Amino acid sequence: ERFRRHFGLRGGFQGREGPGRAGTMEVLAALGIGAKELFTYNRENFKFDQDQRIERETLRMEMQVKRFELFRQDIRDLVDLTVDRMDVYHLVGALFLEFCVVLFCEGRVQASAPPFLLSLFLLSNACAFIYLLLAVWLSMHASIASHSFGVRLLTRFVRLPIPSVKQMNQLKSQLTDYERSGVANLLRLPFLDKRAQEWQPNDAAEASMPTQAAGSSGDAAPEAS
Repeated sequence: ERFRRHFGLRGGFQGREGPGRAGTMEVLAALGIGAKELFTYNRENFKFDQDQRIERETLRMEMQVKRFELFRQDIRDLVDLTVDRMDVYHLVGALFLEFCVVLFCEGRVQASAPPFLLSLFLLSNACAFIYLLLAVWLSMHASIASHSFGVRLLTRFVRLPIPSVKQMNQLKSQLTDYERSGVANLLRLPFLDKRAQEWQPNDAAEASMPTQAAGSSGDAAPEAS
């Protein structure tokens, strides 16, 4: 009888407390499911934001490389302009030098010509030969100097901003970054935060990423002046 009473009391107790416990379990289950959905939703948002960030940084690097390719092409065009013009001067000066040599060797003045006329002819031809020789030499020097200066600009100041290994490593992202972002971001309710969601763990470091191009252009200005 004591066992029956005991079990009867136990059964009555369960009958009174059973619905409360069931309701509590349902609430906890609903909270667990909601937390899981929020966690999954925010994780997908994190992945989406990271994909967008990587695409943006990749596009920025590509545009920067294209920009400096245009700079390098401009330098090549300017150098080629000077080199081509000096090559034309060199060719024309060499032809006129040949004419002067022909005049010295075969274009002799007749012996009956007055001496002062012969002297003027030889003096004018000698002066023309000297000036043409200087023109050929200076055109060669200008062509070589322009070409060497263009090579110096291309190899020292206007290098392509190829990202380094450190910069490439800063682009990678891991899900542990999302896990370390805090409970507020892990269980953030959608449409409640009016501010833009920033998942980047270190925006300052990303903004201050140095590029080879910026340093090169900064060094080139004092050198050119």
